[in-house]
Amino acid sequence: MINTIDGALFQRMIIHGAASINAQKQMINDLNVFPVPDGDTGTNMSLTIAAAATDAKKKPAAAISQA
Repeated sequence: MINTIDGALFQRMIIHGAASINAQKQMINDLNVFPVPDGDTGTNMSLTIAAAATDAKKKPAAAISQA
């Protein structure tokens, strides 16, 4: 059981979460029907978390722990 989240774990969570959202973005787009079915929620989520993951990859885990 994990009791704390250090910088390295948080970094991995962001990177793997971004990959998961990217892999499922079309399914998320298809789910989006409220208030209008604009069909881009998954794409927007994917682009947002991808930017965070790209930034996280550039930083050492220790720096993330101190942020």
